[in-house]
Amino acid sequence: MTSLFRRAPSWFLLGLLLTASAARAAEVPEQPAPEQPAPEQPAPERPVSPLTSLYPLWENTAHLLGHQDVYLGTSNAEFGILDVAQLGTHPLSFIFRTPNVHGKVRLLSRERLTVAAHAELLVFLPGASEAFTSSNYISRLDTRDIVLTVIPVGATATYQLTPWLTLHGTTTVMGIFDDGPYRNRLVPGLTAVAEFMALRHHTFRAHAGEMGFWNHDFNLLGASYCFRYKWFEAQVGYFVRFMIEGRQGNPMLALGAYL
Repeated sequence: MTSLFRRAPSWFLLGLLLTASAARAAEVPEQPAPEQPAPEQPAPERPVSPLTSLYPLWENTAHLLGHQDVYLGTSNAEFGILDVAQLGTHPLSFIFRTPNVHGKVRLLSRERLTVAAHAELLVFLPGASEAFTSSNYISRLDTRDIVLTVIPVGATATYQLTPWLTLHGTTTVMGIFDDGPYRNRLVPGLTAVAEFMALRHHTFRAHAGEMGFWNHDFNLLGASYCFRYKWFEAQVGYFVRFMIEGRQGNPMLALGAYL
């Protein structure tokens, strides 16, 4: 047998060795490859209501202008109709491609209590989200390629508790209507204002509000001061929105004239 192996050609012996090695390798069970840990998926971002930044920061009141009285200001322009209604607009919004119109109608008038209903129509044209829409509204909506329609409706009650303290409460439902990326929805809101008549021409106001309720879009706290003398009016204030993403401060300034 030994002599037979010696006479065998070298290539034949090499083939036998390779065959035996392959057979032994086949008998060894394959070890499963260790599982690679799955990459961590980023937590989905909580959507922010596109209406969050559209709620008015100045107080709403149930007071209306007299018949054919006019108010012209940096924040809004108003016209009184028959002592029971008022029609207005935010004129600066048109410059920033946001046509708008709003109205208010008196529902109840008593010695101390006044109630009025109000509604507004705002149309954000493409590109309107890149700038201030008015001194009352700040829009961070992305409307570069779409048209967005927003309609807030609500009611305000004004109650004169004492000669120097008046309370204003406003309920609002703001609707968004759009065929583009934003989901149609209705967002409720509630604001309260305590108005202190410190002196004849000076008024101090404390503001508080909750927007979204169960969605908790944001809470609002603020303070403002109003000076009114004859036909001239000036208002200044500072408001803070408390949102899930953090806080946002916003100073406000408005000038106006009664004609």
